[in-house]
Amino acid sequence: MNHKHLSFMFLLVSLVLVGSAITACGSSTLPASSSASAPPAATTSTVHQAVPLTTVDWRNFTYTSSCFSDKAQQFVVRNGMGVLNGVHLQVYTPVYGDLTGDGQPEAAIPYSCTAADFGGVNVFVYTGNASKPVLLGELDVMSPGSNNGGTVETVTISKGIIQLVGKGYTPDAPHCCPDLRIQTSYRWNGSHFVMVSNEVTKL
Repeated sequence: MNHKHLSFMFLLVSLVLVGSAITACGSSTLPASSSASAPPAATTSTVHQAVPLTTVDWRNFTYTSSCFSDKAQQFVVRNGMGVLNGVHLQVYTPVYGDLTGDGQPEAAIPYSCTAADFGGVNVFVYTGNASKPVLLGELDVMSPGSNNGGTVETVTISKGIIQLVGKGYTPDAPHCCPDLRIQTSYRWNGSHFVMVSNEVTKL
């Protein structure tokens, strides 16, 4: 092989090597898996949701009532019973349901007051949440024409209506002996409870 031929081969090999180097330098694109943007770090935003009234321990709670008094008084109830100035306030099993239309349950707590006499069973109604219960009102079965308010036996809440069923008195009935069966329903109108029905039958 002569000198010219060797020179030509050397030049050819050099060109091939330079071309390969240029090609290698130009292919700097990262694999798709590496160039894809990483997903954002998971963020947790804690949305505070009020704890519902269903979690309140109503058997150990402070109630405000004017039973056997001309003014409202606070009864500190423990294990379902509170005593103040000789008046006993006892609470019973609560019933829950939405009465204000906000999608959250109100709490209806039947209670009785007893001093020298039994004052019957009425119902506290609370709204709000567990950290701030708010008293909406106190309800009874409404004995018409009687000084005795009657006594609630069952409470139900459905479609924004709270219904109380119990016993009541005609004006001449002794307090020992209720002689009426009463079914009274109430609806919250945004500021107070309004009676929507009151059915009375003789026992």
